[in-house]
Amino acid sequence: CGPAWQSYVQHGHWRIMVPFTRHNQERMAAQLVEDIKANHPPVAHLVRFPHLTINHAIVLFAANQTNSAILFTAYDPNNPKTPVTLTFDRATRTFTYPANDYFPGGRVDVYEVYRDWRY
Repeated sequence: CGPAWQSYVQHGHWRIMVPFTRHNQERMAAQLVEDIKANHPPVAHLVRFPHLTINHAIVLFAANQTNSAILFTAYDPNNPKTPVTLTFDRATRTFTYPANDYFPGGRVDVYEVYRDWRY
């Protein structure tokens, strides 16, 4: 497949060059919840740019909200047998993804890969 950096140099990945603010991530978490409520499972891109520790997409299909967090249940194509949880911490306005075979776990930045023709 080539070096990891080559997967970042794609037309659709332009968004990772724009800094992710905590306010932006808070809005993204709310939008992902709304998409799930509307029965439109969003495809979420997980990145840590400029670190090359993760560059991956998952499909979110459920969201459980508490006072302190939003727990998104997701389908990970790299581990299709078991759902995975993407967590949004409301206090720090930060997403975290668990450790697995391809990621050591920890903070990730998230954006929706495709919404509609306007995005």
